Amino acid sequence: MLDIEILKPFEALRAGLIAHFPTFFWSAIVLVVAIFVGILLRRLAHKRLSRRIEDTLLVNFISRTVLVICVVIGLMFFLKGVGWGTAAGGLLAGAGVSAIILGFAFKDIGENFLAGFFLAFSRPFSIGDLIEVQGIKGKVKAMNFRSTHVRTFDGQDIFVPNAMLIKNPLSNYTRDDLLRYNYVLGLDYGADIVLAMQTVLDSLYQIPELEQSAELKPFIQIEDFGTSTVNLGVYFWVNSFRNNQVGQVIAIRNKVMVAGVSALMKSGFSLPADIVELKIYQEGQPIPIKMMDMGTRN
Repeated sequence: MLDIEILKPFEALRAGLIAHFPTFFWSAIVLVVAIFVGILLRRLAHKRLSRRIEDTLLVNFISRTVLVICVVIGLMFFLKGVGWGTAAGGLLAGAGVSAIILGFAFKDIGENFLAGFFLAFSRPFSIGDLIEVQGIKGKVKAMNFRSTHVRTFDGQDIFVPNAMLIKNPLSNYTRDDLLRYNYVLGLDYGADIVLAMQTVLDSLYQIPELEQSAELKPFIQIEDFGTSTVNLGVYFWVNSFRNNQVGQVIAIRNKVMVAGVSALMKSGFSLPADIVELKIYQEGQPIPIKMMDMGTRN
């Protein structure tokens, strides 16, 4: 009985299409025209907005919204012309469970759409920014109504739902185009720590890729006292906008580390490895040593 009730609206729709074919034809024409006009308006909006707004994400989102509005208007006229509104109402009345399922299905779509709307206008990131959310770290490539395209440093293309970017803390590493990096350098306890720190700083000042302004100068501090070394923390700033290609920042960090080690070695500083102290608690007794012949026996 339920199947018959569900199929009745479709039978009515089929009969209506046959009886009102001219109406269906013109409704289809209206839908096609609406799509065509939407595409033209999208291109026009994108062209005009690109001249006034520098944010590519916002321009793309608004232009796509214009296209969607035109398509929705054309689709409404089309459905009204073919009588689909009555059929859909009968379908949902005959199968309430289906309505609940559709409601849950479109909940995520609507949530991601609204999240994309807020992201486009609040602009926490732009195309090319390095972001991280929920352990996903990479550069923003594009954003649509449902998701944001993020490309990680290992080449993965991840499409993050927009709602995820709204609900969770989001880190933007290139908001002001500046990133601070550091590495640890171990020195011998007998070394002149102050002179060593100055030697490493002088080597950093010779690297043009580093930021050297008053507030962003490289600096060095003692991190901790290890088992066999005094560990120095070397900190420096890099402009991620000028060095935005994959591997550039890594190459700069390697250059900084090589420069610091080379400067110390040229100045006579030693960079010791970990020292292991072996204690044998047999006071007054000889240390037992056993010699073994590891040669090949014939």
